Amino acid sequence: MALARTKRSDVIRRFLLSGIKSKNSNILSDAMEAFEISRQAVHAHLSALIQQGYLVAAGNTKGRTYQLGVNRTESSIFALKNLQESDVYYNNFGSIFADLPREIESICHYGFTEMLNNAIDHSLGAEVFISVERTAEKIAITIMDDGEGIFNHIARLMNLQDPRESILELSKGKLTTDPDNHTGQGIFFTSRAFDEFFILSGDLAFSHVDEYEDDFLLHRERDQKGTKIYMEIFLNTNRVLKAVFDEYTGNEEQDYAFNKTVVPVKLALYEGERLVSRSQAKRILNRIEKFETVLLDFKGVDMIGQAFADEVFRVFVKRNPQTLIHAINQNVDVDKMIKAAKSGG
Repeated sequence: MALARTKRSDVIRRFLLSGIKSKNSNILSDAMEAFEISRQAVHAHLSALIQQGYLVAAGNTKGRTYQLGVNRTESSIFALKNLQESDVYYNNFGSIFADLPREIESICHYGFTEMLNNAIDHSLGAEVFISVERTAEKIAITIMDDGEGIFNHIARLMNLQDPRESILELSKGKLTTDPDNHTGQGIFFTSRAFDEFFILSGDLAFSHVDEYEDDFLLHRERDQKGTKIYMEIFLNTNRVLKAVFDEYTGNEEQDYAFNKTVVPVKLALYEGERLVSRSQAKRILNRIEKFETVLLDFKGVDMIGQAFADEVFRVFVKRNPQTLIHAINQNVDVDKMIKAAKSGG
């Protein structure tokens, strides 16, 4: 019985919020008629929404008006066929993003539309679930499709032996399975524009958390059907989208090309592995000749083998003089191996 009352209350309050979003001046009488409740009951629901931060009220009881509060939430399921990401952003979720600081809204618009476009163009799914929640502290966006799954999709089209290799490729950027229509930059830049970014698909998860300045490969016990993307940004951030782009793009003489990347080497480490072989090195090196500058981040890597170091820092460098490779965050042991490879020892 209590559950039924809770569900009915939720429906009534969603009805009220929807009416206030659409600026329906008759929302009180419409709610009374639709749910066969008294004016006093409608005001009780409005008061609850004010208490929860979903509404703010102005004026006295008789002439009171309502506006959306700091807490806002919206979710819906959409058919992917012929879906337009910008229309969904503005028409279905515009009230969530309204009145945000300009730079934060730019980041939300970029990430939302890029990730939804990926689901539309690449997921091979039928539907997508989208949820956006805004509080006084942050905005959280979830986009979840019912398609093939991003890691399996990339592995299949790029002939990768293991879906885990897809995560390493995503972290580099410039990865696209449809080069005629996509640059492959969306996931790379979105993951760095938000404070937290997660992709879950199958039993794998890729995450980039700004606080740790790191990418992670996680294994999950539970399988995620299709692809689920979660993005979170704090409203007190001073991040600027242009600065995120500028960090990895060239100058005017280089046509502002996406020419720099950071490769988290530890993503090539699978359970119990050590980076010792040339084949492991080639996982790291795959496609990096597309960049002018590559920072190989050895954070979390305890050691590398002679063959691995030689393949990266001597053989590849000799064959690809157009690409500059720099090691960062390496420990003493890794640094010794790199120096030995560079000297040909």
